[in-house]
Amino acid sequence: MPPIPDFQTDLNKEFIATDLEVSTVTPTSVVITWITRRRSKLWQLVPAPVGTNTRLFLGTNNRDLKLVHEDSTPRAFHRVHIRGLEPGRRYFFSCESSGITPLPALHVTKKPGSFERTYSFTTLLPPPGKYLTSIVLANDIHIGEVRQGINLGPLFPTSVSASHDKKYPETMFTSMLEELGKRGSPYLCLAGDITNSGKQAEAVRFRDLVDGYGTQNDDWMAVRGNHDFPKHDDPFGSRIAVFQKMQLADHPSGLRIIGIDTTYKSGGGRICADQFAQISDVLRNDPDRPTLSMSHHPVTKDSVNSWPAGQTFMLRKRDRLELQKLHVKAPGVFLHFSGHTHRMRRNKPDLFGAHTEYLENAAVAAYPGGYSLLHLYEGGYILNFWRTSTPRALDWTYRSRWQMMGIGPHLTVGTVDDRNHVVFADLSGLEPYGEIPEELRV
Repeated sequence: MPPIPDFQTDLNKEFIATDLEVSTVTPTSVVITWITRRRSKLWQLVPAPVGTNTRLFLGTNNRDLKLVHEDSTPRAFHRVHIRGLEPGRRYFFSCESSGITPLPALHVTKKPGSFERTYSFTTLLPPPGKYLTSIVLANDIHIGEVRQGINLGPLFPTSVSASHDKKYPETMFTSMLEELGKRGSPYLCLAGDITNSGKQAEAVRFRDLVDGYGTQNDDWMAVRGNHDFPKHDDPFGSRIAVFQKMQLADHPSGLRIIGIDTTYKSGGGRICADQFAQISDVLRNDPDRPTLSMSHHPVTKDSVNSWPAGQTFMLRKRDRLELQKLHVKAPGVFLHFSGHTHRMRRNKPDLFGAHTEYLENAAVAAYPGGYSLLHLYEGGYILNFWRTSTPRALDWTYRSRWQMMGIGPHLTVGTVDDRNHVVFADLSGLEPYGEIPEELRV
């Protein structure tokens, strides 16, 4: 494995500013990120990070931009969070690091008309009605993992931890919990791959960390992923959730949360008949109640067709269709989210008349490295992806950018709309719970 290059600050040598991303867009704020580094070399897996200053200019037209952020601290991963914007307004921006303007580099950010190509963005307009509550969507933590990018098996092009941080999954998870604590500790939904290999020590360590956040089902719920699949014994089952059994939680707002175990031996998924019966009974008895559903494996044909591994990586066809049929019959199921692919992507449903949004959510453990916040209103919801932003988390995010020889992020980042969007739905049956977050206050 090639060595991880040291952080560099010599600006007399050539460096580039790249990977420009409009990461998060809310009604009143935006997060813009980029990196500065040396050019890639054939013998180097991870290009050397270069520390530069950070400047960002913003305005409502591209001819009159004002400096709104300046930081002289040398950084390689630049993250600028601008607050106090107007909902539904288009803004233009420019940014620079030591005089160099960062450019987009990933497939989705380089598309014509993208926010990164036009150097502009439009803040979201909240759905109608009162703010109700917020829920966290997260997945793919991989406690116990030591290298990211195992899609290529034992081959060398994976991202490994630095010598000073051998437990990057814990760094990413604890950093996320720290940020959520500052947000008032909203209810946390974890959609699988909690551990790396389902070992006892990994399950114990997860519980040590998450129990500091709150009580299972009252404050958080976790479903099993393929990495949590039981082998000789089932530590996940004894400490977190029983194999192939539906989980159910009642949020104080009245929101119903359903957790589905879709794991089955290999990377693909199934739902057993008994669990389907549990899901069917719950939805049939109260079909109109606002409901959030989750599983580890994606549940649409659109996911199958858009992922390189295809059907072998997803929930099997008969189970996808049966689950979606249950959703169609239950008007209250407004969102089903999953993990597994580590990407942000809004999927098309298979069935005519579907009202449920199907979302794949990016991983906690690796690039883009974060979680989504689901903000519920009487007339719908806002979904925002947030990259975990502690210094140690961003340090690992820089390194995990190069997983799968740098190909991984092209598949996982998603479009701005995948990461930030508004959906209209009738959630008026819920009660307000918790204070409105800062980024939603107008």
